[in-house]
Amino acid sequence: ASYRALMGGEADLLLAAEPAQAIYEEKESSDFEWVMEPFAMDALVFVVNQDNPVDSITTEQLQKIYTGEITNWREVGGEDQSIRPFQRAEDSGSQSALERLMAGLPLLEPEMEDRVASMGGIIQEVASYRNYKNAIGFSFRFYATEMVSSNDIRLLSLNGVAPTREAIRDGSYPLSSDFYAVTAAPIGQTPAQDQNPVLAEFLDWILSEEGQWLVEKTGYVSR
Repeated sequence: ASYRALMGGEADLLLAAEPAQAIYEEKESSDFEWVMEPFAMDALVFVVNQDNPVDSITTEQLQKIYTGEITNWREVGGEDQSIRPFQRAEDSGSQSALERLMAGLPLLEPEMEDRVASMGGIIQEVASYRNYKNAIGFSFRFYATEMVSSNDIRLLSLNGVAPTREAIRDGSYPLSSDFYAVTAAPIGQTPAQDQNPVLAEFLDWILSEEGQWLVEKTGYVSR
């Protein structure tokens, strides 16, 4: 919805993750272009219930869980329990990140109750006593650690690398990604930041030492 607001002239600036493929296709079919300035970093993280003994997983195992090939936690070093993989709504930022991780592999079609509308909802479902140790979900690290405070979940290491700030910044955590300041640049027209000095000043500031300090202070990872 945020990218559509920008394309529809309802927003001047987005601070957002990379959009879903469907949004790229909408942009390509319209006389519209945008400028994406990376200003922060974050990472897709996978979360399990605190009582789940699994603390690390591989990208291949995640792909097999989300295609339905792996269905039991004992196949990835856990207990003999079926895996309940939660997903997000289609076109959400974290669901789009999951689809990029799948690299074209077919996603398991979730049960209706296993597709969660909000990132907060997916954290709550994984933490819930009803799902106990068998649930797995995903979110951006910023949301999982800063916006949702739950001692009932744990972030998994991926390929043996924990999603720390340092690992995200240096790229050793494999699902690190940029967050963008996005402004409009309609085809054949002057980019928005060249028309609006306030936008230009903001973009300069957010990449400055002070702006990057604020990026860290709010929970993202500075560049």
